[in-house]
Amino acid sequence: MNGVGDEQLVDLFVNSGEMRHFNELVCRHISKVRSMIYPIVLNNADADDLTQEVFVRVARSISGFRKRAGFSTWLHRIAMNTTYSFLRKKSRNPVDNNIEAAEQADNSSDPSGAMMTKETDSQISRALACLSASLRSAITLTAIHGMNVKEAAAAEGCLAATMYWRVHEARKRLRGKLVVPQADPPRRKT
Repeated sequence: MNGVGDEQLVDLFVNSGEMRHFNELVCRHISKVRSMIYPIVLNNADADDLTQEVFVRVARSISGFRKRAGFSTWLHRIAMNTTYSFLRKKSRNPVDNNIEAAEQADNSSDPSGAMMTKETDSQISRALACLSASLRSAITLTAIHGMNVKEAAAAEGCLAATMYWRVHEARKRLRGKLVVPQADPPRRKT
């Protein structure tokens, strides 16, 4: 269904009820939705479950999509609402003590490089875990997903000024948590 926009797929699905149209929407957006959710919950199983829940909610409420914003903005808002609901239900501790690495280190021919990658991923996950869910979401939407502040604010359902503050605050706090390894200074020949 190349050349058919998201909004047209929504109309096709709502009018015909054919799942192939909804499945196309899911295929287009599932990886982005999951990659938005994971940095907020920092757990693969929870991210997978929440991604599935997002699309269940989208299927239930798609007939209410009014096209005041783009489909992806509407979808991101549902994803954020679903994630925040999950975090509220999961007591007030938004992140488990058992934080998973953001990416598994590859088994390349350079074991020290793989170890450094794994340690860096772990350090980033620990730093993100120290942020509130709204700050993690702000930095994820803007820095990782490349949304501009207005798009991120629409996805979060807040003012652009609030999103600017959240991004600024998240960066400030991450700067204090992330340690950039320094290269050993070159030795002088004597």
